[in-house]
Amino acid sequence: MKSIEPKQTLSITLPTSLYQKLQQEIGKGKISKFIKETVEEKLTEKEDKLVQEYRECYANPRMTKEAKKWEKAEIESWRNYEKSKSQPSKVKWSKKVNDRKVN
Repeated sequence: MKSIEPKQTLSITLPTSLYQKLQQEIGKGKISKFIKETVEEKLTEKEDKLVQEYRECYANPRMTKEAKKWEKAEIESWRNYEKSKSQPSKVKWSKKVNDRKVN
């Protein structure tokens, strides 16, 4: 049994000439389906390209080594961020009034 996916109404603005071309080439009642299929195709192409780029990156030992460095740095950064959230701030704030510090 095929499940029915909920639909979302989308309002888009197109130049009149493009809309007329869609009507001529695709047909009045078929524009939504055409746009849906075109967007899905474009998004799939982008995803496939990204997957291919990741594969190429990890096939290159130098790039793999570099990616692991960045991954480690990112993990450390998040750990430090989480620690800083749980600890009270040690920064003493002061404001300036007429270019003089006021505590």
